[in-house]
Formats: sequence, C-alpha cells, structure tokens
Amino acid sequence: MRLSCLKACLPILALTLACSDSTSPTHLVSGTYVLETVNGQGIPAIFSAGQADTSFMLSATLSLDGAGYGLRSEHWRYVFPPNQVQEGTFTMPVEYRIDGDNITVGSFQPCPANALCEGNKFGKFTSTTLTLSYATNSTSPIFLYRLAPN
Repeated sequence: MRLSCLKACLPILALTLACSDSTSPTHLVSGTYVLETVNGQGIPAIFSAGQADTSFMLSATLSLDGAGYGLRSEHWRYVFPPNQVQEGTFTMPVEYRIDGDNITVGSFQPCPANALCEGNKFGKFTSTTLTLSYATNSTSPIFLYRLAPN
C-alpha cells in the first residue's frame, strides 16, 4: 500500500517542483535591461520639459539579479537658459519586488529626514520587457526596457 502511494505521489511531486522552478518570476526578470523608449519616443528621448528647460534621457540600463537586487544607470542631458548644458550619469543600487507580473523597483527603506528621495517605479514585466513609471505622479513618463541578449 505504501509503495503504490509513493509511486503515485512521486511523479506529481516531481512535476510540481519542475513547474514552480521554471516559472519563478525572479528567473524571468533577472538580467540587464536596456532602455528603449520614454513615452514611446526612442532614445535619446525627452524625459521632461518646462518652459525654459529640457531634460533628455540619452541611455539607461537596469541590471537585476535573481535575489531582488539590482543596479540602475542613467545617462542624461539637461539644457537650460541661456544655452547651458549639463550632462552626467546617475548610478544607483536598487531593490525590486515582484507580485504576479507586476514589479516595483527602487528602495524599500524609509527616506531619511530632510533627504531628497526618489519614489519607486512601478510596472509590468514580460519575459523580455519591463515597463515602468512613477505611480505617485499621473504625468510620469513611461519607460520601456528590453532584456539585452547574453
């Protein structure tokens, strides 16, 4: 009786373990993602524009590991009067959390007092893309990242 129950349960257990391992979301999102568009505009793209100044996203990458951590790197250009230009690269370690096909990228620690902290980006992922924006701002740009080939 025990042997027949074991024979029946082993294939089910093996199939369950195989399915849960191969569909784990962290395996789907781990890798380096390259920014492809901002609000549907190819890179370089206008990130924000005011009456007298414009910010451009020249390039960006988001590298995510399988353990919930990553590195965000953005190369930008800021143009402001009178014909001034600043350019730089912003690099920051990040964390990410997954819930179904939703992803949150940023920091899950409280912002220190008197600090200027950027909000987390929220979005969706597929096997090859991440779409992110700031949920707290309804006019936030939408960033589309594509998984870079290995």
